[in-house]
Amino acid sequence: MLRTLKKLFDDPRPNPHAHLEIHHLEVAVACLLHESKRVDLDEADEEHRVASDALKSLFDVNEAESEALLREGREKARHLTSYYAPVAVIKRDWGLEHRVQLVEHLWRIAWADGRLERDEDHYVRKIAHLLYVPNTQCMLARSRAKR
Repeated sequence: MLRTLKKLFDDPRPNPHAHLEIHHLEVAVACLLHESKRVDLDEADEEHRVASDALKSLFDVNEAESEALLREGREKARHLTSYYAPVAVIKRDWGLEHRVQLVEHLWRIAWADGRLERDEDHYVRKIAHLLYVPNTQCMLARSRAKR
């Protein structure tokens, strides 16, 4: 039995589902970024550009892949009844450092049009809370994004 367990941990074969899991994470993040663009009911071009840049920064994808992820995130967001599904994927796969980076990108989208609406502020704080990002880290991310 111990040999079987050791073999499982020492097996050098890659996980065949790793690509699918990464894609789920990318779509979950794209979904939250899309919602951040939409929350003030005015999807500005600048907000879209900032969301696209966020995906490029977080996942090292090119422009076309970023746009495809945002489209897929938009479609997923249309069917959401809560943020539980995307948030659960992100919490499962990312540590605190990555989650703080995501919150900072959400703040950047909120500030992209030069002003922060009350609904945008509420949305980013809510997502940060659901992602278990401490309030201090959330406010520091807000400050960095505003600059």
